[in-house]
Amino acid sequence: MTEDAPLHIHEVLTNDPNAFKQVEVDDDGCGDGRPWTRIIQKYIDQDGSKKIRLFGTSKLRAKVFGGGLVVAASMWRTIKGAVDGNQTVGQDRILMASKLAEHQFSHGAHSDDHAEGGNCGCGAIDKYPLITANAVKYRRQIIDTLRVIHGDEFVDHEPEITQTLDTYEALAKNEGYFADATGKESMEQILESGAVDKELAGHHIEETIVINDAEGTTLDQQYFTETVKNACGGEKPRIIQAFSVDIWRGRQIADKVTVISQEDDPTINPDHIWKLAYADFLVRTLAVASTLTAGDLPVYRRRLATQAA
Repeated sequence: MTEDAPLHIHEVLTNDPNAFKQVEVDDDGCGDGRPWTRIIQKYIDQDGSKKIRLFGTSKLRAKVFGGGLVVAASMWRTIKGAVDGNQTVGQDRILMASKLAEHQFSHGAHSDDHAEGGNCGCGAIDKYPLITANAVKYRRQIIDTLRVIHGDEFVDHEPEITQTLDTYEALAKNEGYFADATGKESMEQILESGAVDKELAGHHIEETIVINDAEGTTLDQQYFTETVKNACGGEKPRIIQAFSVDIWRGRQIADKVTVISQEDDPTINPDHIWKLAYADFLVRTLAVASTLTAGDLPVYRRRLATQAA
């Protein structure tokens, strides 16, 4: 935990047994803390026509910034290295959507109810080129943070972290790679893949970032918001949200992308490839946080008591 976290936030995240719950489905969503207005999914009917399914309730999902497809495609590009031709973000995501479908690996995302122009409403997607550039800009700070996250194992991951950041630096200089990286285009790809999309409402009022590493669990963001609001008291209780990222889900995606990479090239070293995928996940997670916030939010990291410090 970082210092200066408001007491009402601290109490819910550290002492409330209902704040973190078991996930209810095997896909994922984004870590945005805003409330949902509708949940949709495209599917192919028995007659071959495309239809849209609407859900009346929201289930607890694992959370990774941008959703699983965006995360997996980013890992894939880091493994493959800087582009050497006309490859684009969109092509990487189309390929990865196909590969994840072959492996029956579900993923999800979010949009919002007021996105305009080429945006979809998910900052982790809409600001993808800037996030890549910020990974380069904040390289030193990201490395310092990863030293803390990895602890004594940092040295074992350092070569892959360096390689990941070098790839980001090369990508940031290649405007062509981001030619089809708009949020609107990306959300269309995500929906066509059959992913569940949560349409969120309102503006960001997150006041903390939660990094959860207790496998199979996630922060119940709606419960967090309601509980903190009630704890604030007063005639007009404050609405407070939390960004949430489940690191264990990032490792699951890294596992799957490693298998897909081995299928593409059986000669690769799976340990090295996995470390690259995981390094990409952590680097992009930190770059998203640095892009969507002012860098001054308290950060909580949750692990099981049996996990190493």
